[in-house]
Amino acid sequence: MTAQHPVGVRQHLARVTYDIHEALHHDPVLSVLNGPALTSRAYHAALTVFCMFYHSVERERLRLGARDVYALHDECTALLRDLDGRTPDAPDLSLPNDMQLLGALYVAHGASFGRGTFRANVTRLLPDHSHAFASLRTEARRWKMLVAVLEDAGQDAAALRHIQTGATRAFAYVDRAARSLDTPATVAPHAHDRSESVVVT
Repeated sequence: MTAQHPVGVRQHLARVTYDIHEALHHDPVLSVLNGPALTSRAYHAALTVFCMFYHSVERERLRLGARDVYALHDECTALLRDLDGRTPDAPDLSLPNDMQLLGALYVAHGASFGRGTFRANVTRLLPDHSHAFASLRTEARRWKMLVAVLEDAGQDAAALRHIQTGATRAFAYVDRAARSLDTPATVAPHAHDRSESVVVT
């Protein structure tokens, strides 16, 4: 069944995922990236969460053999570089069809705007660390293409439900991954780890 969505698919997704999205901004493992006190250990804990998420979405994309233009290879490669090639163990993210994948890819690529909020912070406070992931920017043209595809596909009611499920599962996966680490202190020390927090004065 096809019917014009009254508020736009992107706005609809923002509304239905608002609570979990907002909660992630205050997650103790992830929010440290924007904070005035940042240790190497905390930085790598947050990157571990992102690494688990991006690799899980990309595995599903490859399994489905879909959406090559929105591949997450660059993000996965950058995260591995920042983590010195260490791939964390990560549970699978179930995205059984192309529309759910599209919803998850929307979350994954949309997160590039979030990177912009902590990019300057991590490079200033941890200048000797690798910042490959923080430095990545989603190509504007590709982002506009993704949004256009999302808006078009979401005009079908059944497809919209799957897109919404994929986006919700993506956010929920990040939340579970962060909770699985509990606190940054649960992550093994990194080669660049410092015994003291770096504090802005």
